[in-house]
Amino acid sequence: MAYLLFLLANFALFVRPSELSPLLQGVQLYLFLIIATVICAARPLQNQLSRKVFIQQPINLCVIGVLVGVALSHLSLMYLYGLRTGVIAMSKTVVYYLLVVALVNTPQRLRRFLMCTAISASVMIAFSVKDYFNFVGTWDGNPTLYQAMIHDGDLKGDEEPLLRHVVELNMNDTTDTNFHVYVYRMRGLGIFNDPNDVAILIVVVSLISHFFLTDKTTGPIRHVWWIPLCLMVVAMYCTQSRGGLLATGVAGTVWLATRYGGRVAMALGGMIAMMIPLAAGRAGDIALSEGTGQSRIQLWGDGLAELVSPRLLFGIGEGMYQEYAGLVAHNSYVHAFVELGLFGGTLFFGCLFFPAYAFFRMHRDKLYIQDEDLRRLRPYMAAILASWCMGLCALSRCYVESTYMIIGVSAAYINLAGFYQWRPQPIVLFNRFNVERWLLCSACLFVGSFVFVRIFARYSG
Repeated sequence: MAYLLFLLANFALFVRPSELSPLLQGVQLYLFLIIATVICAARPLQNQLSRKVFIQQPINLCVIGVLVGVALSHLSLMYLYGLRTGVIAMSKTVVYYLLVVALVNTPQRLRRFLMCTAISASVMIAFSVKDYFNFVGTWDGNPTLYQAMIHDGDLKGDEEPLLRHVVELNMNDTTDTNFHVYVYRMRGLGIFNDPNDVAILIVVVSLISHFFLTDKTTGPIRHVWWIPLCLMVVAMYCTQSRGGLLATGVAGTVWLATRYGGRVAMALGGMIAMMIPLAAGRAGDIALSEGTGQSRIQLWGDGLAELVSPRLLFGIGEGMYQEYAGLVAHNSYVHAFVELGLFGGTLFFGCLFFPAYAFFRMHRDKLYIQDEDLRRLRPYMAAILASWCMGLCALSRCYVESTYMIIGVSAAYINLAGFYQWRPQPIVLFNRFNVERWLLCSACLFVGSFVFVRIFARYSG
């Protein structure tokens, strides 16, 4: 019963019925379903918080640690309102993660969870694509578009935006509005209300769809998965996302390396990289010296500049990046280090380091998994995690359910892979050997962020 309720909650997380029907406005369906799931899954949840599980699955410890980091980031500054709101919001996300790990505990459940996630996301993306083309048809050539963009760029209070999707302006001549060139970028629903969010989700859905499409045990019905795959191609084009394109490249490279070896991945990856600027339009125009790339590097620098003693250990406070830099970091790693300090930022990095290290260990040690579905799924799971890690370089998503869904399903797969060995044992333990590597990599990322900003930031004046 708990697992079924959780699948329904996951569907509500993607589809957001309240955004599709006016009759459901104000109805917190997702919250009701999650509460019901927690009640039915009290014992499995309790097991995930035991000392033994923390040692055998360090990802759990890091996720709980991020919650502690959120609390300490506000407590160190004695900001009690932020402490209350931040802890409550992050607690909901932690509960979601723990439900994934606690309930997705068999290969069959993992398979069904991935299938339901892909279907739910496809429904949301299909609605977004349809709405996007209607939006473009309405606003393309509309003389009031420029005024609507100005209106949405300066919203006050609870004022509603006029534009449902992102419109960016490329201006050849700033003195003549006849030369305005508009780029329309698709948004999703709910927590995916950003083109880059949707683009990374598209990569994940594509990988899951390909997994089921190539599953010959299901017979001809597997060809139904061509539908979401084709939809994802159209949707990716609609997002015009550079971050999504990079996530696609990283996912493809990791999938090839895990499936066929590093040499094949490097050869094909190199050829694809050379074709990207010719085929991808705006998304293929990736530059660090100007435009969006340069503005984001400057945002990272503005945030890192605030991370000075005594804020170095616990940060400037969860949710406070925009107060100091004007915008969020658009990089989850920098965002976590600045808001949560070395303590919370290192723990957030650990949420991604430990599953990545586990997949590396499985590939390096040629770990044999007895379950055939789990064996075939390994390159897909590694690619899903890699694509999300890449996507987080362009998004500030340190505290939302979507990120912890990927972390959670990775942890669930790693648990199952360890259990389905000839001699069941954890893939990665929380021990001195692994902790040293985690802390070293985290320190390199932290220092590397400062060095990167120092080299590439181009401040005028």
